[in-house]
Amino acid sequence: MMITRKYKNEYLIIAIFIAIDLVLHLIADSNSGYHCDELLHIDSGRHPAFGFMDFGPMISYFAFIQNLFQSDYILINHLFVHLATALIIILCGLITIELGGKELAVFLTLSCILFAPGLNITHSLFLPVVFEQLAWVVCIYYLVKYCNTTDHRYLIWLGLFAALGFLSKYSIIFLIGGLFFSVLLFQINMLKKKALWIGVILFSVLILPNVIWQFNNGLPVFHHFSELYKTQLDKLSFLQELKSLLNYLNPFTSIIWISGLLITPFVLKFRKYRLVPFTLLIAFILLIIAKGKAYYFFPIILGTIPLGAVFFEQILQGRKWIALGYLSLLSLSGLALLPYGLPILPLESYIRLYHFKENNDKKIPLPFENYYSRAIWDQILTRVSDTYRNLPPAEQKSCFIWGRHYSQAGGINLLGKKYNLPPAFSFHSSCYNWVPEFSKDITVIGINDANLEKDYWHQYFEEVDEVGLINNPYATDYRWYTQHIYLCRRLKYDSNELKLLLKDKIF
Repeated sequence: MMITRKYKNEYLIIAIFIAIDLVLHLIADSNSGYHCDELLHIDSGRHPAFGFMDFGPMISYFAFIQNLFQSDYILINHLFVHLATALIIILCGLITIELGGKELAVFLTLSCILFAPGLNITHSLFLPVVFEQLAWVVCIYYLVKYCNTTDHRYLIWLGLFAALGFLSKYSIIFLIGGLFFSVLLFQINMLKKKALWIGVILFSVLILPNVIWQFNNGLPVFHHFSELYKTQLDKLSFLQELKSLLNYLNPFTSIIWISGLLITPFVLKFRKYRLVPFTLLIAFILLIIAKGKAYYFFPIILGTIPLGAVFFEQILQGRKWIALGYLSLLSLSGLALLPYGLPILPLESYIRLYHFKENNDKKIPLPFENYYSRAIWDQILTRVSDTYRNLPPAEQKSCFIWGRHYSQAGGINLLGKKYNLPPAFSFHSSCYNWVPEFSKDITVIGINDANLEKDYWHQYFEEVDEVGLINNPYATDYRWYTQHIYLCRRLKYDSNELKLLLKDKIF
């Protein structure tokens, strides 16, 4: 006799959303080039370590595994991104169910994620943010499970995944801070639980190699944060970032996540789970104090969406027409906004359908560079390859490529393989630690953006000739309007002397 198994509708909804999301991201991959920051993190996979100057080490090990395929195909370099995104959808659905949500709440939760262009952007790039979001969501899931069962083992799992989150992006300290203050306010008895301290010890042991690396290298992460505050974060207005956050997440999702953030901590029906909404609320406040950018709040929002969805499911009982009307508005707006977060359209169709116009500089500024970066890189690689091929054989053997920006070095190392180009290096950001040793007797093909003139290269070389100019018709920032390619000879310093000269100009 055949036995048929019945699955809850909630799990079927989760499976459908995973399938839709994966199809959309595969379409986006087919239309997409690489984001400049992706090229840095993919390059880090060639130099896995316990620490880096401006990001956590976890992503370098993901990159190392992807690099084993020796492929510049974007799908290969997005394998872990797609996996992380699927897990985020699964866990947000499971959190909703653990909070008591039924079909409507699960559908609301996953619709808010699917139709938020900002989340789609971070879920389509090989950057630490998607792994940070996953770590937050796992921790929130175990915190909800603990509230449901008081099984102390979940506190150990929470410590484990908080450590993995720390090794992905240090901003998980805001979640830890929110949880600490919430425990002091509502469940101070948790401090007596042995499992909690096992989790704390596990967290400390796992992050210790990274902490040691930071100390041994002069705490570069603090220098990076200092530069961020000096050049960006100190200038931010919270109201402006809040406006950006509402737009990034689709304004129609705001009723859900804001309710989860500001209402559920004080609703009696959520008393059993109050550790969760208060943890997220306090983390949100701490991040405001720290002057975080809009997308820094995304992991918190992923935790508040299930809370808000369950809250609305409860108050909309018997009023399904309201829920259907809201979901219709959310879906229609989300479909209209989807191409802003995912390159699901060909470039020309995107420009035409959304009526992008030239600015005063004769550029059509597109905020999402993945739409056009493939074409720009084709031009750069062709010009660099022609320059390299025209060198005498003796010079080819001692030729390196110097990218002023980390993306220029990372792009050459990833995409230049099919052109048989020599290795590229940069003194920018974490690439500083990967500069190979070389003498003065080398030839260099230098690449820089429009922010620097030919005189920059004359600081380091006696002979500099411009051999290429790549125009970017879609740049949003004047620094990337053009990229210049130079052939540089008669280097004045060897690699060690250059590192000393440039050590204070890494960021």
